[in-house]
Amino acid sequence: MPYFKHHLLTPDEQVLDTLADLVWTVTKEEQRSPLVILSTSGPAYSLRQALEKHRPPGLPSNLMFLPRVLGLAQWLKETPGLRAEGIQKTDLERWYEVYRALSDRPQLSSLLMDSSDASKWSLAKKIIEVCDLLSDATLGVFDEVLESALSDAIAEVYQGASKQIVEVEARIVLAFWENLSSAQDPIVRQRRAMGLRIAELKNANADVQHTNTHFPIIFIQTAQASPGFEKALEQVWQAHASVTAFHHCSLNYSNVALWPECLSEVDDSKPMIQKNRDHFFESGKHLSQSDRRILKAQDFEDAAWQGAGAIEKLLQDGHQHIALIAQDRLVARRMRALLARFGDGLSVHDETGWKLSTTRAAASVMSWMDVVHHPAGPSSVELIDFLKNPYIDWSTFGITHDQASDCLTFLEQRLIEGDVRGTWSGFILALDSDNDETNTLVSIIRKLKNQSNRWQAASNSCLAWLDLLEQDLIDLGMSSSLSQDIAGQQLLASLSPMRLLRHHPMKQVEWLSLLSSMLEDASYIESNPRQSASVTILPLSATRLRRFDAWVMVGCDDTQLPSLSDSPMFLSAQLKKLLGCKTQEAEFIQQAMDLSQLMRSHQHWRMIWQSVGTTGEPRQPSPWLQRLYVRHPELLKDKLEVPTTSYEAMPISQPKPSLPEDFVKPTSISPSAYRALRECPYRYYVTRLLGLKERSGLEAEVDLSLVGKTLHAALYDFYHGLKTQALENDNIYERTKLLKKRLYAISHKHFKPLLEVDGRWLAAWIEWETLIPSWIDWHIQREQSGWVFHDGEKQVSFDLQTRFGDIRVSGFVDRLDIHPQEGVEVIDYKFSSKNSITKKKNNLQDDPQLVIYAKAVNEHDMVNRQPTTTASWISVKEDDSRVEVDDLQSEMKELPAQMIADIESLWGGSPMAASAPDSICQYCQARGICRKGMWS
Repeated sequence: MPYFKHHLLTPDEQVLDTLADLVWTVTKEEQRSPLVILSTSGPAYSLRQALEKHRPPGLPSNLMFLPRVLGLAQWLKETPGLRAEGIQKTDLERWYEVYRALSDRPQLSSLLMDSSDASKWSLAKKIIEVCDLLSDATLGVFDEVLESALSDAIAEVYQGASKQIVEVEARIVLAFWENLSSAQDPIVRQRRAMGLRIAELKNANADVQHTNTHFPIIFIQTAQASPGFEKALEQVWQAHASVTAFHHCSLNYSNVALWPECLSEVDDSKPMIQKNRDHFFESGKHLSQSDRRILKAQDFEDAAWQGAGAIEKLLQDGHQHIALIAQDRLVARRMRALLARFGDGLSVHDETGWKLSTTRAAASVMSWMDVVHHPAGPSSVELIDFLKNPYIDWSTFGITHDQASDCLTFLEQRLIEGDVRGTWSGFILALDSDNDETNTLVSIIRKLKNQSNRWQAASNSCLAWLDLLEQDLIDLGMSSSLSQDIAGQQLLASLSPMRLLRHHPMKQVEWLSLLSSMLEDASYIESNPRQSASVTILPLSATRLRRFDAWVMVGCDDTQLPSLSDSPMFLSAQLKKLLGCKTQEAEFIQQAMDLSQLMRSHQHWRMIWQSVGTTGEPRQPSPWLQRLYVRHPELLKDKLEVPTTSYEAMPISQPKPSLPEDFVKPTSISPSAYRALRECPYRYYVTRLLGLKERSGLEAEVDLSLVGKTLHAALYDFYHGLKTQALENDNIYERTKLLKKRLYAISHKHFKPLLEVDGRWLAAWIEWETLIPSWIDWHIQREQSGWVFHDGEKQVSFDLQTRFGDIRVSGFVDRLDIHPQEGVEVIDYKFSSKNSITKKKNNLQDDPQLVIYAKAVNEHDMVNRQPTTTASWISVKEDDSRVEVDDLQSEMKELPAQMIADIESLWGGSPMAASAPDSICQYCQARGICRKGMWS
């Protein structure tokens, strides 16, 4: 018998049992199993469990099975005749439709302040979001001529909105709205499904024979939708009530509401709210003090640890199914990592939705896209990142996994040593030697380069780009690895909609942006078997009509509860209200209802709020909690008790190692090693004797030490060239011009290989190019003063006799000049300022590099048996920047005694304490070992 009946249900701990009894009552009254439709499908599993539990005994065989329970969206998709309206567009097809319009009409995207190729996909999604919001708020049910009725509705809303909206952006979006409102678009298709349902029911009402073919319907409304959707759905239910029994179940918060927002339609809600609050606190008194607690956390990490600790305590108390309500998703993610320490006995199920782009599988695929993106080749960091991904099958390159690991370590070290920042030619140049390891790496890089070359087409169809990616994954052995991984399987499946755009041309950058957007938009669904103890991570909105043994909510501070949803693009709160969209006020009301239901229907829960934000700003508990606990503010500052653990204090002293007597002493020491010994004995011990060094990384900056090496090589070739091919020209002007030209050519020859593989060397080359004239001017002055270049980059040494045996002091001198009357001058090039060189001069005892070179040259009569009379530093960067060592003869005389004393003290077992000044410690690689800051 047709009728419409409304049921008000109190959303307390008994609501599922009440619903189950209602369903079975309707079943027995109608002698037919009803169709149970939920406004959201979240409670379906809990309701089925309740139906199974409350199944009445003695039912006829045709009523024994559980009634079908499904969500409203699924029921509308199953509407008879909907397929005749055409196939619904995929999200990708809708994105591309808007994207192509933006690309074909650049003025549109520029007016919307977002015109780059990479950002148009994001802009297209925003436009679709706005259009769907407008459609959901304004479109009704059309059961006749769809297109004309839709056009009339759009025209009406367009005029009304135009009076309030004058911005160009709004007019453009409204123009898109009409194009995105066909029967193949989801919102209009949903309304069309409603129209088909109504038309079917009208026909059934006219045909008495078909009236009894419709099942009774029980609709359970757990939340309010947009006004437009509610109005359209009401027409469907009224049509159903004309042909069959219809039961509309809605939630009545009169007895559970803890805030006035829950009873916004009640004129005077204060007495009800106060009664509910009194009952809330009264029932809490009968429970254990630890059953309902609001915990105060100091910061992000403290919130995560307290949350994980709360779950651990609830599990220990025997609660097996626990909900983690992620009002703060970052804290929830951190808690998940902490919960992983519990092992396989605890299963964690995330319903908040991981982005597929955050998975290892997606990162591996996108790392290959980084490799093929640039025609010249990727950066060194991008190449190494790709080669280290775990999905590559190295057998496709003819090597094993262990061999690949060794090769990658070798490659990374070569790239660091050569300061190679990128490009295919740069990688091959860095591997310019003939051995098995480099040959293997060169063949790998050449194969990757050949694959990358296929991606350099100006344009291709979307399908062609996808086929190219899939072929690359097969060639690299990644396809089979991805197909065996859950995230990899979902990634490959998420790319299949691209095949629908088989004839749509795209540039490479457009397709790569689309790929990134699709992975960002897709969700990763875990496959995690539920254990006897489980934690379910879900948003507050997903807790409606669901029951857990206990729950923990994180993010209960004044910035996150209630949560704010961003209005898409230009739709302000006032404009959304004008258009009939769901407003922020309505969202707050729904959140208040959800929280009231959750707190009243469960006896065991924890709420955690952060007192300090990420930038150090103070936070307070949620205003809702402050209002609820206004008479009990002390309950808002509870803290999880951590079991005390006692430790025995052990005194720690500063490390002061000394060398044992049987230590194998080095036979030589370089000037830089001696400087390290003078600066800090502990640093010398760690870096020189133990050989512990921080591994270099592929930094983005140019290594200045390599700039210096390149200049040294250029100047060496230049001066040796002058000795073998002298310039016979007495004209100073012409001679200067020729010298500049020659030095420029030699310098460019040395810089050219670097410039070809890495453009960041260009700045260093330009700087040196501007300094060449001043360097030649200094060279001419030296010639006129009688100084002549003798040799450069020459190894020099001398021996020290200690009581532990001889030790050789050895190094490479940059340059030796000779003068007929004044003897020999030792010169050290510096690519630094004169002020920096002066500081080095004033610290000569701790850094006697130049004195060591001078003494070595002087002792061995290396330059035509002439004595070393002067030693100086020459700055390559500044004019007139020669800094000479004062009283060189005295320094050379005193140096051996100082070095012998330092070395004998070290080898004799003296403690090597960390004693360097902070300026040295700041860049010391041994700082993390000595921990000097703990003792100073």
